[in-house]
Amino acid sequence: MKNILFTGGTGYIGGPILSNLIQRQDPDLNITVLVRSSIKVQQLRSLNLGVNVVAGSHEDAELVERLASEADVVFSLADCDDLPAAEAVLRGLEKRHQTTGTKSVLIHMSGTGCLGDNAKGLFASSTIFTDTDPAQIGSLPATQPHRNVDLAIVEADSRGYLDTYIVVPPGVYGTPQGILADKGIQNATNAAFDALIRASFKRGAAGIVGEGKNITGHVDVTELGDFVVLLYDTVVTNSAAVGHGRQGYFFADNGDIPFSEITKAIEAGVGPRRALTQEELEEALPGRPNVQRFFGDNSRSRAEKARALGWKPLKGAEDFLAALKNQVENWQS
Repeated sequence: MKNILFTGGTGYIGGPILSNLIQRQDPDLNITVLVRSSIKVQQLRSLNLGVNVVAGSHEDAELVERLASEADVVFSLADCDDLPAAEAVLRGLEKRHQTTGTKSVLIHMSGTGCLGDNAKGLFASSTIFTDTDPAQIGSLPATQPHRNVDLAIVEADSRGYLDTYIVVPPGVYGTPQGILADKGIQNATNAAFDALIRASFKRGAAGIVGEGKNITGHVDVTELGDFVVLLYDTVVTNSAAVGHGRQGYFFADNGDIPFSEITKAIEAGVGPRRALTQEELEEALPGRPNVQRFFGDNSRSRAEKARALGWKPLKGAEDFLAALKNQVENWQS
């Protein structure tokens, strides 16, 4: 039996991944889900989905460490900027290695915010990062968004007590699929795009940073989940087929577009664009400077390793923009 721990399993990105493993009804999987919302705890338990539901937060370091110390595989999907939570997971997995002598697997969800260039919407970049070039990724400064967590995870891998895999998606959009979405248990929308649309309606003008010349990637949330599950299956059946640690970064994009196109999709239902002030960004995303930067940064990547494993995302830029337009049309503040 394989013991699997999920943090962020009922979130927007985590939901399709957890749903996939639940719907397999595999008797050899013992799935534990750490859930903060008391309502979601009750919902999950009442459905008898065959998972162990633990009430608590990924910010409870002692609890996270204990749960991780019992896991063969950890899906860390809750918050890519929470270093204390990541460190608690790593401590737990190190304890497991010390006790059992076996290496666990950590699959962590990061984001292309780490590629940002502080463009503030004023220019497009021709720089594209590929996951087949670990030296290029390794050249990113430790001060970049998400890098403090990513680097702690890679350093832990180098110490030999676990194998780490870091998935780096761009802007995630779309309607999640799976049993948790069907039951209304998981988050249904991307919080960053929600914040942008909410701020746009409040000010009566579509939000944009600078001139929106920066280029950002996109990926459908369910197709992103498909890749993470493919990565998991590959790791547990043939780990030699994929690198880990410094070699274990995986981009997960399906193209990129200028941010001005995102604004264009929003302004039809809100009002002509107007540049966001820093005060408006802070009001829309309080305490989230990394997400605020996302709206103005260039962050271009290519998911070469994911495709080499057999990932075949179908939804592109037209689907992305259509999803945003639909979200605006059906917006309820």
